[in-house]
Amino acid sequence: MRYAALSDPGRVRENNEDSYHADGRLFIVADGMGGHRGGEVASAMAIESFLAFERGNKGLPPLRRLRDGIATANQAVLKKAGGSPELEGMGTTFTAVLVEGGVYLGHVGDSRAYICREGALRLMTRDHSLVERMVREGFLTPREARLHPQRNVILRALGIAKGLEVDLDEVEVRPGDRLLLCSDGLSGCVEDAEIEAVLSAVADLEGCCRALVEAANARGGPDNITVVLVELGEEVEGVGGRHAAAKGGRRGILSRWRA
Repeated sequence: MRYAALSDPGRVRENNEDSYHADGRLFIVADGMGGHRGGEVASAMAIESFLAFERGNKGLPPLRRLRDGIATANQAVLKKAGGSPELEGMGTTFTAVLVEGGVYLGHVGDSRAYICREGALRLMTRDHSLVERMVREGFLTPREARLHPQRNVILRALGIAKGLEVDLDEVEVRPGDRLLLCSDGLSGCVEDAEIEAVLSAVADLEGCCRALVEAANARGGPDNITVVLVELGEEVEGVGGRHAAAKGGRRGILSRWRA
């Protein structure tokens, strides 16, 4: 397995409210929201809380561990926001992939997970957003949704309510597949066809991450941009890895390789 990650604040926002984690076994993207640095706090806290739960509950089946870990992270964000008036209303998306004898996906919000196989890109998650619902119900086309003034309205995220529905899936994968996790700073600016072209054409994972971030910034970079890219090897199995997470500010690239 090879993987790389890159996060950039974009060209409009001073703070980076995205957080990510990548360690060769767990890959997470969280896109925070909320004023007075609330989004930055929410995304970082959600990942930290999830990782603490996951480390202490290795005996749970993978999908249950994802579900319960995300629920625990939700409670942590709610508790922190409730105790700090300046953080009231903060929240975060949360999209996680666990590689452990297979590939397992947990998802809340509008950060995305894609799989690219033999040059063809497929979206594995569904945006929990107002415009996605309007597209699904036939009121908007996908192109109209990209430009809609309410495109940032999220219907499901950590920190909104105690009860949280988490999308869970076991992903069928093949050797050579590339998995991409990203915040909407990428998917909201760059068409899927261009993401597909980059993933198919750029062999180097670090270069691929840079190319995706540069594509979003070339379109104005209106939001924070985070990408985590994983390339699967001949066998998919859980492996221990070094912790690799960053919080806030302009972040450098992370790259790791696992045999």
